[in-house]
Amino acid sequence: MSKKITYLQFCEKEKEIPIFSQPWLLDSVCGIDGWDILIVKRGNEIAATMPFQVREKYGLRLPRMPLFVKYWGPYFPKKFRSPKHQQRLMRELIHQFPSFNLFEQYFHPSIKSWLPFLWEKFEGTVRYTFKIDLEEDSEKIFSKLHGGYRNTNIPKAKTIVKISTDRSLEDFYSVQQKTFNRQKLTMPFSFEVLKKLDLALKKNKSREIFFAVDEDEKIHSVVYLIWDENTAYYLMAGDDPDLRNSGAGILTTWHSIQYAKETLGKKDFDFLGSMIEPITRVRRNFGAKQIPYFEIKKYNSKWLKLIHRFFKS
Repeated sequence: MSKKITYLQFCEKEKEIPIFSQPWLLDSVCGIDGWDILIVKRGNEIAATMPFQVREKYGLRLPRMPLFVKYWGPYFPKKFRSPKHQQRLMRELIHQFPSFNLFEQYFHPSIKSWLPFLWEKFEGTVRYTFKIDLEEDSEKIFSKLHGGYRNTNIPKAKTIVKISTDRSLEDFYSVQQKTFNRQKLTMPFSFEVLKKLDLALKKNKSREIFFAVDEDEKIHSVVYLIWDENTAYYLMAGDDPDLRNSGAGILTTWHSIQYAKETLGKKDFDFLGSMIEPITRVRRNFGAKQIPYFEIKKYNSKWLKLIHRFFKS
């Protein structure tokens, strides 16, 4: 039996595997042959798994993070989550790595230690995401919003727009383009790439798109929400630059949080991180807590390390 079939069967039983490590999502963002899986067993039981990208460019092997995937890293079933188990299992996963020139992954926030990677000469950086505990009472979650959001932005937006889910993926993409254009940034993905991801998410009933629409049918704001067993993720969002004063972006985000709690019944709402100061301020204004996670990388080429750091600086 191939490792991928073994992993597929494992995912069907192991409900807590994050959406970013689900085989069907990996097929959509990497291609069927564009990813592989590491598996460590204890007897007949799977004790640890770890996906990685199969990617070559300019003759270099570069297992990094594919587009739209926010967390990877090791996954451990409950039976093997003690620090002692994880330490040994991480070491075994590392020893299974294929040869590479540059390895880079963002580990899921549930991974609290990366020491075995440090011992194997990997580099680590702490990054931050922002999460809301959806198991709290709805009124308490709302009370943690910034006063301006509760008393001004949300009430104002409700008089201007309605939240809808009946617009097209093309409409969502159009607002995304306007968002990137406003920031003078290149659009990082084509509509066809987004469509492939969206088809996989729709098929697996793991996404919803919210549109804030006014009486003239103008779209002010959009949010693309995805989820797994326990968590809803704020994967993408955007605003029409000419309509940002309506407060629709705040309302659409708040609606997504409510939907994750009341309709989906999830435990957490994850904004999926940012290290940009204005964005972190907005996340905190929604009452989200700052949560650390790890960026792990290793260069097996000194000149590639210099080039990579030069272009990222």
